[in-house]
Parts: sequence; C-alpha cells; structure tokens
Amino acid sequence: MTTCYLARHCDVENPRGVIYGHLPGYPLSAKGQEQALRLGEFLGRRGVVAIYTSPLERAVQTTQIIRERVGGDLPFFRAPGLIEAEFGRYLQGIPYAQIPWRRPRWIAHMIWPGLLPGDESVASMSGRVEAVVQQGLREHGGNPFVLVSHGDPIQAYWATAERRPPWALHRLQCAKGGLLELSLREGKLIGKSYISPEAIAAELALSPVAATA
Repeated sequence: MTTCYLARHCDVENPRGVIYGHLPGYPLSAKGQEQALRLGEFLGRRGVVAIYTSPLERAVQTTQIIRERVGGDLPFFRAPGLIEAEFGRYLQGIPYAQIPWRRPRWIAHMIWPGLLPGDESVASMSGRVEAVVQQGLREHGGNPFVLVSHGDPIQAYWATAERRPPWALHRLQCAKGGLLELSLREGKLIGKSYISPEAIAAELALSPVAATA
C-alpha cells in the first residue's frame, strides 16, 4: 500500500481580499509560512520521498518550505495537472463581495461547475489530479509522497471519490494548509481521511519534540 498526501497550499497574503486565481504576486502570508513549516514537520515524520506541486507561486512556495523542513534534497516536480481551477481566470482580481454582480456567471458555476464556457468540470479537475497521483505511484510506489494543489481541484477529487454530485465541490472544504491522506493499493484508492491545519498543529503540539523545543 502507498500513501499520498494531497495538500492545499497554505494561507496567502491578500490585503485587498480578491480572488487571485492564476494571478502572480500572491505569496504566502506569515500565517501561511507557519502553516507550511508545520506541514513540513508533519510530512517529514511520515517519511515522504517526493513532492509534486502546482506551478503557481503560492503552491511552489508551500512546497519549498516543506522541503526545507523535511530536508532540502527532497525531490520536487512541477505538475501542471495540479494547477488552480480554470474558472479562477474569470473571477481573478475581483473582491469577494463584488463577485455576484461583477461576475454573475459565478452563480451557474456554484450550481453546476463546468456547465458554462470557460468553466471546468469536476470530472476534468479530478481527472488531472488523478493523473498526477498515478504518476507518483509509478515513480515512488510503496513510498509516501505529496501533491500540493488548490482548493477546487482537491475538492473535485474528493467529491469524485465519494461519488457525489458536481455541486458537492463547494460543500467539501479542504482548508489552506490542510490535506487529504490517500491510501492506495494497486493503483486504486482504498481509503482517505481529511486532516485539518488545526489537527496538524495539535499533533505537533502534543509531540515530545514540540513540548521540549
């Protein structure tokens, strides 16, 4: 059996409160950097051997901090299949509160992702994440590895695994700095569990190492 950790990038510096989508210039916040350090310690204790990351800045920075915490020589690979949802391009740069009236197609996306031109279906997002999972299994099968992605692609994979309808994309919430722990056997998903940032912090706080630091 192989374990894959499907992690969401950590908290982002976003003083204007906009949807940043695929835009550059949105690095991790101080909170996000702390979350990434905790992820690195958490994943290091599990003996991960490689990281695959979305090529967007916030995911790459999360990956770099994890690598530094685990060990700087940990192999990492940019994987376009882990990139943010395509619909993010339609929303990017708009403050959250202004989305309903400035980007009205958002309503259709919330009801049924992938229905409109320029949107991306749950099946498409899940499929491209699954392709990177399978790549990791081919290259590191038997050893735990990490995928760093974004909320919608992770939740699309989650919804598909549970055979939920498309609108479940927005009901399953993987928080920034959280992850899905996937158990795989012979290329197939046989189990999964969500681990929140709070659960990660609690585990580290309760450990003997953290207690004596």
